[in-house]
Amino acid sequence: MMLKNIVWSIITFFTILIINWGVAFSLNAEFIEYSFLTGLGVVVIVWFFNSTGGIGSNSVRVKTQAQTGIKVDEEKKSFNPTVAFYTAAVYTLISLILTIFYFKDYFIS
Repeated sequence: MMLKNIVWSIITFFTILIINWGVAFSLNAEFIEYSFLTGLGVVVIVWFFNSTGGIGSNSVRVKTQAQTGIKVDEEKKSFNPTVAFYTAAVYTLISLILTIFYFKDYFIS
């Protein structure tokens, strides 16, 4: 189980790095400039796909009820954080700190 978590953490980390590099390369910018936004985007995406009972679930529930006429119970909202979520959150926090440090002259002036 521990090895599985380490592997998923590494896969998540490198996926974020590749996405960040792709965004920075395509926008002709530096890697650090989009690292926080990329990390935040991945955190939101992982959160969305690991949560239940939100807008997406309610939409499917209402559509099913409309088509079948059978009442479907509403799911309670819940979120089960995974290793990918924690890895993306740590990446985002570290990139925020590094971004602030990198642009400190801009923030201070």
